[in-house]
Amino acid sequence: MAVDVSKLVITEVAQITAFNNAGELEFIMDEVQNGSISNTQEKADITGRNGRKIASLKRNKAVTVTATNGLLVGGALAAQTGTEVENGTFNVRVTDVMVVKDNTCKTSKIAVGAAGDEIGTIYVKNANGSLGAKIEQDAAAADGKFKYDPATQEITVSGIADGTELVAFYDVEVEAAKISNESDKYSKVLKLYIDVILRDTCDMEYAGQVIIQRADVSGEFELSLGGENFAHSFTAESLAGGCSGSTNLWDLIVYGVN
Repeated sequence: MAVDVSKLVITEVAQITAFNNAGELEFIMDEVQNGSISNTQEKADITGRNGRKIASLKRNKAVTVTATNGLLVGGALAAQTGTEVENGTFNVRVTDVMVVKDNTCKTSKIAVGAAGDEIGTIYVKNANGSLGAKIEQDAAAADGKFKYDPATQEITVSGIADGTELVAFYDVEVEAAKISNESDKYSKVLKLYIDVILRDTCDMEYAGQVIIQRADVSGEFELSLGGENFAHSFTAESLAGGCSGSTNLWDLIVYGVN
């Protein structure tokens, strides 16, 4: 049965999925707060005698997709940076506050680095919260020197009063996912499927899908930091051409949900 598309409202963006040329899934955005598909074209007027407009030349259609997702999507971030999501063991830096007792204290995690220089420097925390005197790592504890044993996570100092707080900054190994933004790699071209929900004036719901065969993902994006609402912005431009030489910029398919 034919679907009447004359009186429809797009009420929701259900999700955006992206695939590479091999048909492999790159990412899913399913917490889309808002989005748009902007369509433009250039028009050049052709004038005749006395500057009268007698025709127009239309050209250079362009389509830009924008979306804001409420969650960080690693695959989308990798597409924007032109890299891949890597899973493995990586180093991250931690801040550790320790309390001295009997000239010893322990790190909360195992510091990693060159043997004998895993931490390098620790700082005495002043009463006002600022960091004061430096204590350097060495093979043995002495005045201004400390010893660190990664096996026991124990720090040994000399001449430091009980209750003194020491602050250390050091690297630890974590099992993690990593996405890099490298200066010589650029955003990807992917195939996008944008699933939407539509409703007509009789409150009948329909499903719709916008298909963009070649979406040039923009490397310009924003990740909001802090605040009440997180946002991962996403932009892509539809490209015509490709291997088949198609002129298609997008397709919208509307179908019944039942």
